[in-house]
Amino acid sequence: MSMKIPELKINRAKELIYTSKHVSLATTNADGSPHNSPVRFFFDDKLENIYWGSNAEALHSQNILRTGQLFGVLFDRMEVGGVFMKYEGGHILDGKELEIGLEITNASRAKEGEQKITSDHYSAGSVQKMWSARIANLWINMPVRDENGFILRDERVELERNILLKNI
Repeated sequence: MSMKIPELKINRAKELIYTSKHVSLATTNADGSPHNSPVRFFFDDKLENIYWGSNAEALHSQNILRTGQLFGVLFDRMEVGGVFMKYEGGHILDGKELEIGLEITNASRAKEGEQKITSDHYSAGSVQKMWSARIANLWINMPVRDENGFILRDERVELERNILLKNI
């Protein structure tokens, strides 16, 4: 079953993507238990990759190094719903990738009046690293209701990147 996404839901998804500063990143510990960490993040302009800085020794970083997989949710605690994202290939950046990540990060930071981060912050001797992962899928959950309007379940509805790239 494919649901049509109301314009209001699409606009809410765009708002979360373009105004959220933190994403809730979920990873899996070595014993199979879940782990979740809020991290400051940045997207590239095509919503193909996510970037963030994190200590390489943090548990979520160790999980990413082990599996390369992570999952993210953007949400507003005061509103219903969120944007769900599956990421693949999570890794530490270096070389040209680090330059690209820093460019994206610093462009966003400059818009917010924040200090520029230099590559020295993520250099070989630092425990702080810049990370990236490919955004594999984006979606929202939409409620399926019974005849009385009560929620029976949520249905996962994929979001197309081209719809999300339009101005909010």
